[in-house]
Amino acid sequence: MLLAGGESRRMGRSKLPLEVGGVPLIRRVYDALISQCDEILIVGPEDAPGIEGIRLAPDLRPGRGPLAGMEAGLKAASHQLVFVAAGDLPFLPQALIAFLLERVLVGASAAVPMFEGRPHPLCAAYDRGVLPAITSSLDEGIGAVRELLRTLDGVEFVDEELWRFGDPETFLMNVNTPEDLNRARDIFRGGRP
Repeated sequence: MLLAGGESRRMGRSKLPLEVGGVPLIRRVYDALISQCDEILIVGPEDAPGIEGIRLAPDLRPGRGPLAGMEAGLKAASHQLVFVAAGDLPFLPQALIAFLLERVLVGASAAVPMFEGRPHPLCAAYDRGVLPAITSSLDEGIGAVRELLRTLDGVEFVDEELWRFGDPETFLMNVNTPEDLNRARDIFRGGRP
């Protein structure tokens, strides 16, 4: 599942069609997911940039942020295991996706990267069984995915093992600002990821 989103305030436009190495951000995430996932959904507004042939799951609570996007995606997903990826992760490793999905397969309710003391819940694997907790959190006015993680049982935070997949600072980076976009392009040109 890809969380698409609309226009970014910090970018002044939709960031997902922006290119790193000649490839749109949304396509880079899709290419990482397709090798590990049987189904890919793009969650977001109807005008979210898409990929031909990929189903769009409309946001059921527009304006409520990524947690609402996760709710829509988990409701629409056909499988029990779901990988949630923000659409602006230019260097998402396929091996990390497989590793996190495996952690959920063997019993975690969620497998979430933890880097420098900060969880990355929009680059994580979830069991669809967390859907009622997401809906309940949203109904109670909670909008942050990090807040949801505090309420879930069985969350596995992955930290030291992240280095097996490259530099976490690089592969967990989101492109939120023009400076982030320039940094991602510099990393690409430098031959890293």
